[in-house]
Amino acid sequence: MAGNNEDYLRRLKQDGRDDLLEQIEAGELSVYGAAVKMGYRKRKTASSREDHITYHWSRASAVEKKRFLKRNFQSVAPMVQKIIAEHREKQTKKPAE
Repeated sequence: MAGNNEDYLRRLKQDGRDDLLEQIEAGELSVYGAAVKMGYRKRKTASSREDHITYHWSRASAVEKKRFLKRNFQSVAPMVQKIIAEHREKQTKKPAE
């Protein structure tokens, strides 16, 4: 369950983790850190550049994708052609089923 700081603080109180609440109050521990420590949430890992591009591409509208491809056609087209050629080569090397 992902939540916000209020949710995590409430859960810490419900779970009787006064020790962590005191550390948060003293500025020794963040609410996020306590939530990770308790297993309420997982620590974020650094995303790769590919992950960032995929994330934004998947959320872009068709109009935005088209605009991007038009603006970047010179660099995108050769890559797409190469990928298609590799795919076709791979398909011709597969044994007949």
